[in-house]
Amino acid sequence: MKAGNFYFPDELLYDTEKHIWIKIEENIITVGITDMGQYVAGKIFQVTSKDVGEKVNSRSNLFTLESAKWIGKFRLPIEGEVIQVNQEVISNPSKINEDPYSAWIVKIKVEKPEDVKERFKDVNQAMPEFQKEASRLVRETSST
Repeated sequence: MKAGNFYFPDELLYDTEKHIWIKIEENIITVGITDMGQYVAGKIFQVTSKDVGEKVNSRSNLFTLESAKWIGKFRLPIEGEVIQVNQEVISNPSKINEDPYSAWIVKIKVEKPEDVKERFKDVNQAMPEFQKEASRLVRETSST
């Protein structure tokens, strides 16, 4: 589904405020940043994340993205354990700018994936917010 020039795959769930996507496969949650999120951040030059084996909860800084104009620390309402970090993205953060939906950042094993699912929006629920944000971004770029 599209909002302006930004693409949002139907099969993912979204945190529209933080521009995060998640994919739930059984009890594994894959986490990344949306197409719109990478655009707003600008060219991402550094990604840091929790290490494999670390426990995370809603107070944990799960990962940090840095660009020339912004540093974003991401906390998510997920409790679990980091089981995989995308080392390719850590080594080459611009992959997020190139293809944000294949450039996932971390995978987390959770006890109750249904609890996680309740805290995120499917694409149809998220689309009104994404469309509003896309319109705002178009106005900002056309006035500069």
